[in-house]
Amino acid sequence: MKRYILKKSTRADKRFAIDMGVMQHHFGSDVGKTYIDHQDDKKKKAWIARHKNDKNFNDMHSGIYHSRYLLWTKPTLTEAIKDYEKKHKVTLINQTGIK
Repeated sequence: MKRYILKKSTRADKRFAIDMGVMQHHFGSDVGKTYIDHQDDKKKKAWIARHKNDKNFNDMHSGIYHSRYLLWTKPTLTEAIKDYEKKHKVTLINQTGIK
């Protein structure tokens, strides 16, 4: 089973990075709040509606994809990680310090 690592981003304008071995994707605004922060379903629906037509919304090798599945699907990062692992058949190691 593949192992990915979720960690804090080293980029000034991004919140997280996912290391997929040969690729690394930085995602999530460092200033905005996401569903894992506020658990507001109305804001979640608005975010999805605003971004669903983004070029790489369904591309696993894009930042918006990881924002969608790790920051905007479940009320906690832990729940989102479990869902992500099941969907992608990987182990995702959380090194962010956020649960």
